[in-house]
This record gives sequence, C-alpha cells and structure tokens, in this order.
Amino acid sequence: MNTLVLALALAAAPDPDTFEITHGGPAADRGVHVTATRDGGYAAIGITQSSGAGGDDVYLVRTDASGKVLWSTTYGGEADELGWYVHEAADGFILAGSTKSSGSGGHDFYLVKTDERGEHVWSRTYGGAKDDRCWALAPTEDGGFVLVGETASSGAGERDGFLVKTDAEGKELWTRTFGGERDDRFFAVTRIGDGYILAGQTFSEGAGDRDAYVVRTDANGEPQWSKTFGGPASDVAHAVCTTKDGAAFVTGYTTSLATEGDDPYLILIGADGTVRWERVVPLPGVAHTITGQQGADGGFYCVGFSTVPSSRRMRALLLKTDARGFLEWRRSYFESPLGESMAYSVRATKDGGCVFAGHTTSAAGDADLALVKVAGPQQ
Repeated sequence: MNTLVLALALAAAPDPDTFEITHGGPAADRGVHVTATRDGGYAAIGITQSSGAGGDDVYLVRTDASGKVLWSTTYGGEADELGWYVHEAADGFILAGSTKSSGSGGHDFYLVKTDERGEHVWSRTYGGAKDDRCWALAPTEDGGFVLVGETASSGAGERDGFLVKTDAEGKELWTRTFGGERDDRFFAVTRIGDGYILAGQTFSEGAGDRDAYVVRTDANGEPQWSKTFGGPASDVAHAVCTTKDGAAFVTGYTTSLATEGDDPYLILIGADGTVRWERVVPLPGVAHTITGQQGADGGFYCVGFSTVPSSRRMRALLLKTDARGFLEWRRSYFESPLGESMAYSVRATKDGGCVFAGHTTSAAGDADLALVKVAGPQQ
C-alpha cells in the first residue's frame, strides 16, 4: 500500500476514543442513562415511541466500543413504560424505570432482568394504588438492589421520596418514605460506606420554593442525616455519585444562586454530612447539569443542557471541572438551529474521557437517542 492510500485508510478507520451516534425510528426516542460494559462497549437505556407494545416503552440499546449498534430492544405493555437506569449484571442487565401497564395502579416502580442479549428474564413492580415513579437504581453489597423515586401511595405528604430494597431476584425486602407534608422526591442513589446517599428535591423543607435534598441512610434505609441546599427560588439535586475518597458528589441546578436564569450547581459532601464545597457555574442564559461523575484525574464531568440565547432552544452541554469543582472547559453538542438536544447521563471512561447519553431532535421534530464518546484529556 502506498503512503497516500495508507493515509486515506487510516483517516477512514473508526476511532473508538470519540464518536457521536444517534439511534431511533420515525417517532420520539430518548436516551436517559448509559453504562460502560465489561467488553469495552456501552449499554444505553431510555424511552421509545417508535417501537414496542404501545405508548412509551423502555428502550435498551447495546453498542460496541466504537459506538456501532449491536442490538436494541424494548420492554413494556400497551400503556406507558419509562426506562431510567441500566446496570450490567454478571449474566445480563438490570433495568429500572416505571410502568403503567402492570402493577397496583397508576405508575409503579418497574424492575426488569434481561440476559446478555437483552432477552427478558423477569420483571417486578413495586408501589400502591397511586403514582409511584422510579428514577434510579444502585446494586447492593448482598447482590440485591435499591431503587429510588417518588410515591403518592404512601408517606406523609402529596409525594414523598421512596426507597425500595430488593434481593437479587427482585423480591421486595423493605420500603422507606422520606419527606413532609408537601412534594418531595429522589432522582438518584449511590452506595456509600455501609449505607446510601439519596439526592433529589423537597418542597417540605429548606429555604425556598424547592430545595436540593440530600439524605444519608444506613444499610436498612434508616436516615442518618439530611440536608437541603439553595435559597428562596428553585434548586434541585438531580444526581449523586461516590468519589474515590468516599465522599458524595451532587449535581443539579440553582435559580436562587444563579447569575442569570438557572446555573449548574455542584456540591461535595463527606460521608458524615460535612459539606466540603458548593459551586455555582455561571453560564449565559439557562443551563442545567443533570448528572456528573468523577473522572480519572479527580475532576468531574457533568452533563445537561443550555439554551441558545437567540432562540431559547436547548443544546446538549458537557462541563469538565477540576477536583475542587472549578470549571476547566465546557462544550455543546448537536447545535442544530432547528432542533433541540439534551445530555442526561455521563460516565467516566478508562482513557480519562467520558461517554454520555441523551437525545437530539431533528428538523422534522422527532427525537433520537444520542450517544457521545469524548476522549480525554480535553483542552
């Protein structure tokens, strides 16, 4: 092969360190959560209206290391199902979300076990006669799972934060509710020490309209401490992850502390509840961070969306901070003048970069699941 042909061949070769893919059908399809798989590929979960049994269905997409789609499948019945979290198990995947097609009434927590090819193995529901929505899951040390979200079926108020513990086969072991007389909910959970950190929002406590809400529990779901963050306006904690030194990194957004509109809100809390730092990242217009995770260098990748000031349309947003939460750089993706995009979940990768999942909307108005791999380090 001559030098020119070799150069062209190398230029055309796929780069597993970076890619941007979209996947979906003729209707709306959205990516919500992504995880790296043991074979170097990725699994992304979300919501599809393009295929499935009816309404919204849980959507699972499996790719190789370069983002090539290996297979995709759906789960659900004739009513609506929403997919919010995917975890790779030893022999397949565990999916968490909510369902209206089965359960006790309204929306119920929905837990699905699949094999390695995405074939359904079993599914379970949890909840009561009213709406109970699951937003996240974490594996437990004993091989089971904890699921978090919100419940209108039990608790002290309109809605309460809801924590469900299961065994490895999805059998419910116990449930806990958290909150006061108004609306409280959790969007995220992570294991920390011998218990869990839950993150979300509360209208029942705090200083303002709604506040970021963080609770530490023991292994049995009993609260050890709780904290609220924010001011007189709207403040939300959307995600939490455990850092390398055993702290909890909380990602969300703040209106109370923002310089303009909404700004990303980042908080680092020790396992004992000591607040190590809070950071507001001032950006033009409205900007939300939805999830974050610590990178290989000790800093943090955070994703969400920002608005295009001239049109107010959303565009997918990726931030990188140092280990103290100070912004190093930011980037936007899928900046179509006609469509909208959002990044919803990010995971750090072994090469020092990250992968994130979300959706992007075409000029025709239909969303597709989006998956983006970013190499590290970035400048």
